[in-house]
Amino acid sequence: MDVRVAPDLPEVVMDADAVGQALANLVDNAIKYSAGRRALTVEARVADGRLALSVADAGIGIPAAEQGRIFEKFYRAGRSETEGRRGSGVGLALVKHVAEAHGGTVAVESRPGEGSRFTLRLPVAGPCRES
Repeated sequence: MDVRVAPDLPEVVMDADAVGQALANLVDNAIKYSAGRRALTVEARVADGRLALSVADAGIGIPAAEQGRIFEKFYRAGRSETEGRRGSGVGLALVKHVAEAHGGTVAVESRPGEGSRFTLRLPVAGPCRES
């Protein structure tokens, strides 16, 4: 796992346990859907005036048609690549709930066969510099 943390990250008011659980869910999904390719990157930086926490993998990816639904509670992508994998479809719904409870957002960028990047964006407590 490659971990990248920008220097001088700004202060963020957050429930550290909840945000930690959200990140753990993203890392768990990245591992689960990486099809044996363990190239994972976790990154913390400032983007567009917000703290951006990203988890990226080189896994199976998510079709564009399903990306709008993956944050719905109990939704699971229905493809042969995901059959037999553990999960109940609540992890990404929890990530979205945590993001929104903090005044933030979560987004996905994904291409089937290439991997996915999930980014949790949280408001910062004061002025910050882009990283």
